[in-house]
Amino acid sequence: MFIVKSQFIQHTLAAITFVLVLGTLSMIWPSIIAIFLGVFLLLQSCSAEEEPGVLSWTEVGHVSIVFVS
Repeated sequence: MFIVKSQFIQHTLAAITFVLVLGTLSMIWPSIIAIFLGVFLLLQSCSAEEEPGVLSWTEVGHVSIVFVS
């Protein structure tokens, strides 16, 4: 690490570092959110109960279907 005595140069380096960090995060955060949502949806689908599917099939069984030619 080097020591800079000029206050202007210290503020300039801090601003450049801040911009680089924000630029890096702006490229990374979409993938972090995508991974989080993917894991969340995977866990939600694994813990989903089968009752809604069974209920929908029983309701469909009582519907009469008419074919018109």
